[in-house]
Amino acid sequence: MSPVALDPEESVRAELDGARLYDVSYASAGGGRVSGWMVVPEASGPHPAIVYVHGSETDRDDFLDEAIAMANGGAVALTLNAPFARAGNDRTGTLGNYFTPGAEAALNQQMLDDVSAAFDLLSARPDVDPQRLAFVGHSWGASLGAVLAARDPRSIANVLITPRPSWTGLLRRSEDDFAGVISTVGDDGWEAYLASMEPYDAVPAVSIADGGIYLQFGTQDDVVIASDVDEWVAAAPEGTRIDRYPAGHALDATAVADRAAWLVERLGLEPIGADALEAVGLPDEASIVP
Repeated sequence: MSPVALDPEESVRAELDGARLYDVSYASAGGGRVSGWMVVPEASGPHPAIVYVHGSETDRDDFLDEAIAMANGGAVALTLNAPFARAGNDRTGTLGNYFTPGAEAALNQQMLDDVSAAFDLLSARPDVDPQRLAFVGHSWGASLGAVLAARDPRSIANVLITPRPSWTGLLRRSEDDFAGVISTVGDDGWEAYLASMEPYDAVPAVSIADGGIYLQFGTQDDVVIASDVDEWVAAAPEGTRIDRYPAGHALDATAVADRAAWLVERLGLEPIGADALEAVGLPDEASIVP
């Protein structure tokens, strides 16, 4: 990651039951500022800390209710906006950018750098235990989380919810569907795009990850299909937990409870109250911001 002065800013957004919600931002290595929600327990620390990254169609609100639930168990939780989900001049890049060489790869790298910077920011807080950091991601955020787990060993617990195994693999299998794009960028441009994105394919990265990995999949998922799950099973390092649920891409309440319980065990948290868990929606569903 390129060195950058984080210059963190935070303001209280709401007083919660046993916690406080902050609107936070810090400088991004890719330019502009990272924005996020941070939930901090009222109890004195040091606390474990969890960083959440949403999927391709949502933003920092996506995991806010889950972050509040985890704070109920004693975690500092930070939900981040991806570069494409930020506001104003802080918004950079788009997914599926086949036409500007290297642009989408740069966006992915920016997000990886921003999560590593979030670990820096959290580790510097006196109320956080830097030896108990975790990551949770859904879909696009989960696939990138596999790369993060391989590159930044500080996270001791990595929950990857319905991640694609390989974006470039999917595109290579689906080239007939992208004939118009390939015609526009040319064969060389298409291959250049794929080459730039290969370092961010998830399965090759997860196979060398050191931190604890928990993979969650849905048997009714039409995005990450059974053959994709087979790729993950073959590549996952020894000790990886893999669960499947009779659910779609966002999974279900049982999956929410399972990952909460796994994080409680891995991070040494207090058990999450039933009322707190019942308030958690599924990824890709709107959260109500206090």
